[in-house]
Order: sequence, then structure tokens, then C-alpha cells
Amino acid sequence: MDELVGTAATALAWALIDFLWQGLLVGWAAALLLALMRRARPQARYLVACAALLLCAALPLAGMLGRMADAGVAASALPLMANATVAGAMAVLPAAVLDAGRVGAWAHWESVVQQRLPLVLLCWAIGAGLLALRMALGLAWVRRRSRPGAYRPDPAWQARLDRMARAMGIARRVTLGVVEDLSSPVTAGWWRPVVLVPAALVSGMPPQLLEALLAHELAHVRRCDYLVNVMQSAIEILLFYHPAVWWLSKRIREEREQIADDVAASTLGEPRRLALALSELDLFQFTPQLAPAAHGGNLMSRIKRLVRPEAEPLNWKLAVPILGLAACAAFYSWSAPVHAAAAAPEPARSEARVVKPGAEPPYAVVRAGDKGVSMSGSSDDWDEVKQARERIGGNFLWFREGGQAYYIQDAGMLARIDAAWAPVDKLGAQMDAYGKEMDVHGKKMDALGKEMDVAARGFKPDQDKVRGIEKRMEALGEEMDKLGRQMGATDSVKERERIQKRMSEVGRQLSAAGNEMSQLHNGSGMRQAQQSMDEIGRRMGEAGKPMDAIGKKMGALGKDMERESKAADRTVRALIREAREKGLAKPVPQAG
Repeated sequence: MDELVGTAATALAWALIDFLWQGLLVGWAAALLLALMRRARPQARYLVACAALLLCAALPLAGMLGRMADAGVAASALPLMANATVAGAMAVLPAAVLDAGRVGAWAHWESVVQQRLPLVLLCWAIGAGLLALRMALGLAWVRRRSRPGAYRPDPAWQARLDRMARAMGIARRVTLGVVEDLSSPVTAGWWRPVVLVPAALVSGMPPQLLEALLAHELAHVRRCDYLVNVMQSAIEILLFYHPAVWWLSKRIREEREQIADDVAASTLGEPRRLALALSELDLFQFTPQLAPAAHGGNLMSRIKRLVRPEAEPLNWKLAVPILGLAACAAFYSWSAPVHAAAAAPEPARSEARVVKPGAEPPYAVVRAGDKGVSMSGSSDDWDEVKQARERIGGNFLWFREGGQAYYIQDAGMLARIDAAWAPVDKLGAQMDAYGKEMDVHGKKMDALGKEMDVAARGFKPDQDKVRGIEKRMEALGEEMDKLGRQMGATDSVKERERIQKRMSEVGRQLSAAGNEMSQLHNGSGMRQAQQSMDEIGRRMGEAGKPMDAIGKKMGALGKDMERESKAADRTVRALIREAREKGLAKPVPQAG
């Protein structure tokens, strides 16, 4: 038993370490795919992000079970689950990648880390334990606030919520509760969901805007987002140390809020009403994340999307996952021969790299000074090309054939090579010009986004008046409760008439205060804010047209560059063959 526990602990520690690079690969791949899906529906992006997060959870488990199976204990400890999980992981990543780092050149590194595995497990356990405690406290908070008696029912709004739930096809009973110390509507629970609404919103927000926020919360109920959110939080706890997990989780929440916005807007038939309701939430504080809330995600981006639904343009951030994946591919292509050599029974003789039969020979156009080097082929030859540049000097064409490196320095040949690549260089300069134009329009779009932010936040009612009306309504409500208790305690007909008369008067004062609050929130300022947002949205649409046009031009130009690059490559390879036939290709001189 002790041997099994020790083997499992060691396998878990190594699985957590392996996930450092596995998580980077999953995160970069997901970021690239989500960027390419920017015009897709948020439901599709949500599924991709959820699948990536589940893959992040499966990889350490598969790695742990795989190492235990290698140790010969998985068959007795985990008979069926191990086989199923490992097989699933093997379908995702090649076996060679899962075992990378355990042979050859990595043996020393592995032995050093092996001695510190107990410290790795201790640190992981402490971090996961603290986050698990935080999640437990959050769940306790949700459970305590969603119990009957912890909130005040509102029959009028409950009836309206029931009608909306039936219209959205929700068969479960959804309870509405009014609370004093929340800052945003929150949906708590899955089987018996409760929508908690701040009392300040019930008394201070126009009914049509509050109805829009409730439609958003009902969308969360219909999609069972509370349960998914709890599972998502559990994965965050187990893999808390990896930034890719937190980024994916944040992206899932953003897409989830956009989906709920779409469902709510479809139910209401007025996306701008929901946008105005969301802009009102800027006056309030945030609430715990374990319960889906209306303020979740990037609030301003959601408001802009509802006012002017357009896909986000591609920007420089897309280069990060592309470069990351390319770096990983280059690293793996470099490390694979090292692992193979380390696993061989005898060291292989040092030989020049030979191009495989049927493969095109690599070449590089080397220019003197700061003009640089243009390579076509494997980056493995980069060091040799730099050495050749130091030995030869000037402009030349380097290439490899039959395991031997050659160079061509004939002026006529080099001129023909430059002429072959001239169309590509010209297209590249044009692409750079388009890129600068795109940057200019991108700055204009950013400026409009800031204007939208100001417009959405610009309308704020006089807070002193709002607080004064709230205090007056609170005092009138307390008086109404007191009169109700007096009515139940007296048997005098005359006293009942006096109390009834006073209750009617208090009711009229409450109604007048409510109308005053509604006018304060729904006056000319609100209409001006909506008109301003509509105008900025129209300007954003106009500003986006040149960007779309430039994007199309860049796409067409990219195809032209690809076509011209292939033609130039064919020309250069034909010139290499011609130079070989004419004896213009010379072997690269060796060092010394």
C-alpha cells in the first residue's frame, strides 16, 4: 500500500510539471482557434473554450495514470479507468510527446527535479487547499443567501418573472428574492434556482431595465450555467498554477455572458434596452463569481456588442499563439533527434545532414551588411549559414545538396535571383503600407470605443435625490408595516377606519415617490444617453468599413505573395541546377 501511495504521489508530481508545457500548447492552440472564430456565434466559441479547459483537466490525469502504468501498479490499482483515460489522452497527443523529457539529454534535469518532487507536491497542495477553502466559503455564502427567510419576496416581480420564465421555456420554478446588501442580480442554485435582486435596483431602476436584467439571469437558469460554473471553478483549483487555465476560464465566462445577453435580447426583442440596463450596473459594486451575475464578463464590450454587433478585428495579439506554437514545433523538431541519439545503443558518427530523396534542397540568399539573410528550408542550417557568411563575405547564395554545402557568388546569377524575388519584395512593401493604414483606423476605432464608454457612463441620476427618495420610501414602508400591525391588533371599528385612511395616504405617497424615482431614471438624460450611444455605434460602423476593405485587400495581397513566392522559389531552384551544370557552385570552405 505504501508503495502504491508513493508511486501515485511521484506520478502526480510529474504530471503537474508536464502540464506546464502541455497547458501552454493547449492555451496557444485555443487562442489561435478562438481568434479565427471571431465572427462565429458565441455558442461555438464557448464550446471550444470549454473543450480546451476539459483537455487541460484530462492531460495531468492521463499523465499520472500513464506513469503509474509504466511503474507496473496501474493494473492493480486502477483497472479500467486508467486504460480508458490514457487511451483518450493518447488520441490527443503523440506518445513521444507525452514521454518527452525522460530520456537522453533530459536525464540530468529529471534527476534534479526528482529530488524536489515532495516540495512540488507540498506547494501544489497548499495552493489548491487555499483555493478550495475559498470555493467552500463561496458555496456556503450562496447556500446561506438562497435559503427561504434570507431574502424578501416580491409578489409583483415574482409574477413577472414567472411569465418571463414560461416564455423562455423554463419548466423549473425560479424564485425571486429581494436582498439589501448585493450590488447586482445573482442566480444561485441549479435544481431550485433563486434570482437574488438588490433592493436598490427594485426601488431605483426603471422597471423595463430591471426586467432586461432578469431576462439575462433567466438565460443563465435555462442553460444550467451555475452547475457549469462550479465545475469550472474546481478545475481552476486543481490547476491554479497555470496562467492558460485562468485565461481559458476567463474567456469561458465572457462567452457565457454574451450568450446570456443574446438569449435575453432575443426574448425582449430590444437589445438596446439590455445595453442601457447593463450601463446602469456601473453604479454598483461586484459580487462573488460562484453565482452567475448580470455584470459578468467585460461589461463595456458587452454593451458595445448589443448596440453595434460586429466582430472584433484581428490585431497583433494573434501573433503570440502563432509564435508560441511555432517555437514549440521548432523545439520538438530539434529535441527529437537528440532523444533518438540518446536512446541508441552506440553514439552515431558525426555526419553532414543529407537531404532526403525527393525533398527540395534548402538554400539561403545571403546579403552583405545589414540586409540580412532569407532562408528557405530548415532552421537547423542557420548556424552553418552564419559561419559561411563569415568565411565567404559579400553577397552569395548558399545551398545544400547531397550532404555538401555550396555557395554561388556569380554576379549574373545573383542578379537573376534578386529579379525573381523582386515581385515578392514589392508586395511585401505594399503589405507594410496596408498594415500602417490598418493601425491608423484601429486608433480611430479605439477612440470611438472610449467615446462609447463615456456615453454609457455619462448618464448618472443625481445621487443625492436618489438617496433622498430611497430614504423617504423606506420610511413610508416602515410606517405601512407598523399600520398593518396596528390594524391586526385592534378591534375598534373607528380605529380601523382611522388606520385604513392613513394607510391609503401612505400608499399614495409611496406611489408618488415611485413615479418620481422612475422619472429621475427615465428622463431626458436617459434618452440622450441612448441617442449618443446609437450615434457612436453608427460612427463605429462607418469607421469599421475601411478596416474591412483593407483586410480584404491584405487577404488578396497575401494570396498574391504566396503565388509569387512559389514562383520565385521555383526560379531559384532552377538557377541552382543551372549553376551546378555551369560549374558556378563552389563548396563552402571549412573552418581552419
